[in-house]
Amino acid sequence: MRFTTILLAAAMAWSLGPALALAQEYAPAPMMPSGPAAADPIDPYAAQQFAMQQEFARQQQFALAQQQALLAGYGEPMPSGTNPWPAEDTACDDGSCGCCSHCCRRLDIWGSAEALLWWAKGTHAPPLVTTSPQGTPQSAAGVLPGADILFGSTHLGDDVQLGGRLTLGVWLDEEHNVAVASRFYGTGGDTKQFRASSDGNPILARPFYNVLLDQPDALLIAFDDPMGTDIVDGDINIKFRNQNFLAAESYLQLMMHRDQRTRVDAVAGYQFTRLDDGLIVDTTQILRQLGNTQIDLQDRFIAHNEFHGGMIGLRGQMARGAWAFDVLGKVGIGISRQTVNIDGSVFVNGVQQPSGGLLALPTNIGEYDRGKFIFIPEFTANLKYYATPNLSFHVGYSILMWSNVVLSADQIDLGVNPSQFITGNLVGPARPTFDFQDTTYWMQGINFGMNFDF
Repeated sequence: MRFTTILLAAAMAWSLGPALALAQEYAPAPMMPSGPAAADPIDPYAAQQFAMQQEFARQQQFALAQQQALLAGYGEPMPSGTNPWPAEDTACDDGSCGCCSHCCRRLDIWGSAEALLWWAKGTHAPPLVTTSPQGTPQSAAGVLPGADILFGSTHLGDDVQLGGRLTLGVWLDEEHNVAVASRFYGTGGDTKQFRASSDGNPILARPFYNVLLDQPDALLIAFDDPMGTDIVDGDINIKFRNQNFLAAESYLQLMMHRDQRTRVDAVAGYQFTRLDDGLIVDTTQILRQLGNTQIDLQDRFIAHNEFHGGMIGLRGQMARGAWAFDVLGKVGIGISRQTVNIDGSVFVNGVQQPSGGLLALPTNIGEYDRGKFIFIPEFTANLKYYATPNLSFHVGYSILMWSNVVLSADQIDLGVNPSQFITGNLVGPARPTFDFQDTTYWMQGINFGMNFDF
C-alpha cells in the first residue's frame, strides 16, 4: 500500500512539476497537523495519516528536483548526496562562485602541471658537405650542382621536443572573480650531428661560391686524384642545436562571464620568451703533398632571441557533466632583442692564424644585435575530465608563433672571397658579409597534464 502511494505521488509530481513549483512559491507555510493526529500518539490511524503526509511531502520535493534537473538538460536525475557534474560547478543559482554546497574562500590556489610533446618549424641549412664519385677531377670534386649533398640543404631543428609547463594561480576574492597567476614552460631542444672522415676515398668537400672566380667552388677535405695519389685526408664534424626555448608569464585574470556551464575570463600581464640556436662546423685537413701539414678550421654561428612585452587574451571553459573544454587565446606584443654571433678560427700545425674559418671570415666575424618589434600569438585547447570538482586531467593542443626571429643557419653567406684564407688579407669583394636574416617561427604540439583548484 505504501509503495503504491509513493509511486503515485512521484508520477503526479513528475507531470505537475511546473504547477507544483508555482504553487510552492505562493502557498502559505505548511502547518503541523493539529487535533488527535498530533496530540494522541496512541491513535494508530492518526499516526499513519501523519506519516503518509510526511512521505508525500518528501517525495514531492524529490520529484520536483529531478524534473528541474531533466529540464535543465542533464539527461538524468541527480543522485542523492553526490555531485555528478563537477565540471559544471562554476557558479551557483545565488550568484556565488561555485562549490554550491560550501563557501568559497579567498586565497584559494589553482594551477596545472603539464608534459609537452612539441615540434618546431626549424631552420633551413644551406649545403655544407658534398661528395663526388671517385675519379672526379680535382677542379670539379665536391662542386655544386654536380656533386651530391651529404649534409645541408634541409631543415634542422624540426624534430619532436620534450618539455614541461607549470601554471600556478591564486584567487584574490571569495567569489573567484579575480586571480593572479604565472606560467613557466620550455622544451629540451633538438640536436642534429654529422660526422665523416676519409683518407681520400670517398671524396669529402665543403661547397661555396668563389666570388673571385665568380663560380661555384669547393674546399676539399679528403681527395685522391684519378691516378690514386693521396692529395688530402681529413674529417668534418657538424653540430646543430636548437635550445633554450623558455617562457615565463605573470598575469591578472578577471572574470567576464559565468554561469553553471560556461566561464570566460580576460587575461593581461607580462610575457618573456627566449629562443637560441647554434651551428658549428669543424674540419681537419692533412695535406699529404705539403709534408702532412695539418689545417684545422672552425665556423661558429649562434643566434639569440629574447622577448619582453605585454600580453592580453581570453580564457574560456565550456562544461557538461564531468567533462570540460578549455581554450586560451592570447597575444604577446613587445620588443625582441636579436643577437647573432659569428666566429671562425684556423690553426696550421697547431698555430692559430689571423684569418677565420671558411664561412666565418674577417668580413663577417663579429657580434650583431638589434631590437625588433614583434608579436607572439598563442592558442591552446584542452579537453578535461574532472575526477572531482577540485582535480581534473586533460589532453590538448597548443601552437604559438613568433612573427620575427633570427636563426643561426639563416645567417650563413656561401659567397666567399678565398683571398682571406690563412692570412686574412682581403683582395677583392668583401665576402662573406652579414645582414640580419629573419623569419617567422612556430612551435606546436600535444600537452597533457593534471589541474587542481583548492
